[in-house]
Amino acid sequence: MKQENILRYYDYLTRLAESKCNSQSDAEDLVHDTMLAAFAYIHKGGEIEYPKTWLTNTFYHKYNDILRKKYHSPVTVCLDEGIAISYEDDNDYLSSEEASNVRKELNHIANITREVLIRFYYGNQSVSDIANGLNIPEGTVKSRLSAGRSQIKKGLETMEERENYLPGKLWLSYGGGDGQKGEPISLVENDLIAQNLLILAYDKPVTASELSKMIDIPCAYIEPIIKKLVDGELIIKTNGDKYYSDFIIRKPEDFLQKFQPQLDFAHEHFDTIWEIISELSGKLLNLNFVKNMTLHQQTKLDRYAILKALQDFEHFGTDMFSVPEFPARRDGGHWFAQACAIPADCNKEKVNETNQYVISGGHRSTENATQIGKVKALYLFEFDTTLWDSPYRYAFFGGLRNYYKFIHTLLWCIYEKLPIDSTDIPNNVIEYIPRLEEVGLLCSKNGEIEVDIPVLSKAEYDIIINLINDATKQIKTELGAEYTMFIKGNKTKLPKHLTSVPELFKYIDASKYIVMAVIREAYEKGLHLKNVDYCCPPVVLVYKE
Repeated sequence: MKQENILRYYDYLTRLAESKCNSQSDAEDLVHDTMLAAFAYIHKGGEIEYPKTWLTNTFYHKYNDILRKKYHSPVTVCLDEGIAISYEDDNDYLSSEEASNVRKELNHIANITREVLIRFYYGNQSVSDIANGLNIPEGTVKSRLSAGRSQIKKGLETMEERENYLPGKLWLSYGGGDGQKGEPISLVENDLIAQNLLILAYDKPVTASELSKMIDIPCAYIEPIIKKLVDGELIIKTNGDKYYSDFIIRKPEDFLQKFQPQLDFAHEHFDTIWEIISELSGKLLNLNFVKNMTLHQQTKLDRYAILKALQDFEHFGTDMFSVPEFPARRDGGHWFAQACAIPADCNKEKVNETNQYVISGGHRSTENATQIGKVKALYLFEFDTTLWDSPYRYAFFGGLRNYYKFIHTLLWCIYEKLPIDSTDIPNNVIEYIPRLEEVGLLCSKNGEIEVDIPVLSKAEYDIIINLINDATKQIKTELGAEYTMFIKGNKTKLPKHLTSVPELFKYIDASKYIVMAVIREAYEKGLHLKNVDYCCPPVVLVYKE
């Protein structure tokens, strides 16, 4: 059994130790202790037929033997010439503080260099043996050894200066169509490490080793995550083996400075805007097919129309920029990503205040083109707000992918009283039906579940859209020139290396609060959502026969 067959499991042991130990230092000690035991066993003439099993058993033996004595192996460290780590038998234990720091820095070195260092210093392999084992030139081995020694030396010199990183959260969204497995959302969903790697790689391109030190997690653990993000096209790898996040990430300081000016703009022009919006509501509620709806459905439709008219005006300020063509992605989707990063130490009280004025994801439009009964296509048009609404209502439906894939079919079957078991909706999704009452999509009436949102034919929806367009044009006529100047003065600055972001995306924060600023002022003045004390989502289901 050659030592190189043992070395290939270094990263495996690192991940195993990370999952078992409460501290990184203990994990590092266990990994190196296990590796040294294997080398000593082979040095004495032992054969390890199944290295992964052998190493795992040895690892758990040492993990359980937490009261063992500390060993006394001498350790010599010379970072200018090399690093010598000696052992005499499997009871050797690298106990000095200096050696512990060397091991810690070694874990922060990228795999391409780390593997050479481990083979040379822990495996006692020659430059020639390493070159043959890795199928690379001897000159490459020497350069990696030199680079690795320099990195470890620099790391030791700056170790005390490095601050502990407090993990934040990244709220990712996208425009366009998602990939086959829900990319790009699925690449970071419930993965705090992936989210923080994206945050850390945003301001400037950094190496895997630098990311490892910044996040204080061994390279062996984050490298597969970095690869996932590169393959998923959220991160770009440069020719110099550096990485950067390839989409716009806004931070609290980016949008907090734009918050109050937008509230002031909305307040200054509120009377002009709301006079036009009131006229829209009157025309809408006077339509015959709207009169036949329940009061809840009328209110939700009115909410939808008002939000759509205001957001169409909001987007008018960026009409000077063409809507970008969504690029084809390797995952099968066509999308541009964008995100908001919330650091752990941010002023959450101030951020929470701004969140009351955000429409999550803007206007969403999803389609189900499956033939269901008499209809050829179903469309769900919706907004997520924080005013008598349930933002992120998809969480009540088992997640984003389930919601987008099945919600149209489910609502239509309930509306038309069609058998749900004849559709492709799985049983575990059907179980969420009672929860949809909580978010205002369904209601109980006479012991039966009914759809509690407006259901419109495509022709009826087009009539409503014409009314919305007329209202938007009126607001543009009254405020267009002044609003365009306001938008131009609120552009978000991006890092110089980030060139792939469409110009339009740089103005997302310039007007993101204006719509809800108008809505909330109307609500506070008793002009909007009067007598509403229930979940009232602005959602419309449209069918095409």
